[in-house]
Amino acid sequence: MASMKKFAAGAFAAVMAAGLTACGSGSAGATTGASGSATPTTSKAITGKEMSVMVSEMPSDTDALGNALSTWASESGNTIKYIVVSNDDMLTKFPAMAKNKDLPDLISTTGLHQLYPEEFVKPETFIDLSQFNDAALRSVGKAYASDDITGLPDQYTVTCLYYNEDAFAAAGLTAPTKDNPWTWDQLYENAKTLQEKGGVKYGFAADVSRARYDIMMYANGGSITQKDGDKIKVAVNSPQNVKTLEKFVEANNDVMPKAIWAGGTTDNPVEYFKNGDVGILLSGSWNYNTFSTDISKFKFSVMTSPKGSASQAAIVGGGALAVPKNGKQPQLAEQFLQWLYTDEHYSAFLQLDKGPSVMKNVSYDPGTDQAKADYAVIQNEVNYVTDAFLADEAAGWRQYKDNEYRDALKQAVAGEVTAQQALDGFASELAESSNWAKAY
Repeated sequence: MASMKKFAAGAFAAVMAAGLTACGSGSAGATTGASGSATPTTSKAITGKEMSVMVSEMPSDTDALGNALSTWASESGNTIKYIVVSNDDMLTKFPAMAKNKDLPDLISTTGLHQLYPEEFVKPETFIDLSQFNDAALRSVGKAYASDDITGLPDQYTVTCLYYNEDAFAAAGLTAPTKDNPWTWDQLYENAKTLQEKGGVKYGFAADVSRARYDIMMYANGGSITQKDGDKIKVAVNSPQNVKTLEKFVEANNDVMPKAIWAGGTTDNPVEYFKNGDVGILLSGSWNYNTFSTDISKFKFSVMTSPKGSASQAAIVGGGALAVPKNGKQPQLAEQFLQWLYTDEHYSAFLQLDKGPSVMKNVSYDPGTDQAKADYAVIQNEVNYVTDAFLADEAAGWRQYKDNEYRDALKQAVAGEVTAQQALDGFASELAESSNWAKAY
């Protein structure tokens, strides 16, 4: 934990700034690993092969990874075969695929390499890890139970809040700034004003994700786990968390599209925001590219996160590219990754992805003053990653229970149970599965 806290204090605060530095020269040929020892590259170019790639959804024409794979395939004389498996299904299907040695050559994943590190090639054996931002490597590429890097981050994301500038103007509201943030109570109150005067149906909406809810929890000083010496205890039902959930349930009744979090519809709040029905959306940096393309009937921007009773809070994450050891052609996947993570090709990737860079000397340069201002806000959000979030990530609680947490939150929003009952119930489930004691 000491190393993780040191990491939080320095690397997280610098990650976006590092991602916005000027482009430098790329590496080619033999590389040097993070430890300084030489690491091999593919000795002979592979061509005329079909590389199988597992993705969570079929890439669109403007998808950064899909475009990179297509370009590489054309240049190298290879072809791509996509295997589409949703992120949730990957969690259940991957163990069976690994057992049967029926794995693709490359996987675009949000966690398989962290849960099953023994199944993946260590990238340090074929690429220079020193060219990557350390924060991105450790938060997205590192295994949960060790310091091994088992995947190469291709996207780095941070949670953030979008707002409808036109609705704010109509309601007479001024967006909060880094130096003058709102509190969460003020956000809920201003969301009511947006509904009354801003011409929107809902003042506020949030992705149906426990990670989005957790931003409020961390801001109020809560956590999912607690350290007790060398032991971990379940703390998700702490008084701070219960109070946070009670307020969230109230907000769903007053200023949010309740049916979404209550499970009455599968509608996506992101679409509500794009349609102009929502004044403020809690989501993440990964949506900026889509919003820039799809939103035309109003002006949107990014606002700084509100303060809770303890602090402001944000959560970082992203996706990684990982090479299964028992894929049919791991060297072909390694060849693609060596090609992708050069200045030229990753720069092209970022121009489509429009996200923070995971490489030290490559960056995305927004084309407009508005985009530059928005990205400055997004950059600043990583300063709000809390020690409690890092401690929860280090605990690896999601190995035992994950979706059950979101389901408990949804039950409380739906009014099926109280906030206390919802969190007590999940705390018991997590304690039983992990063999951790409960703190409350």
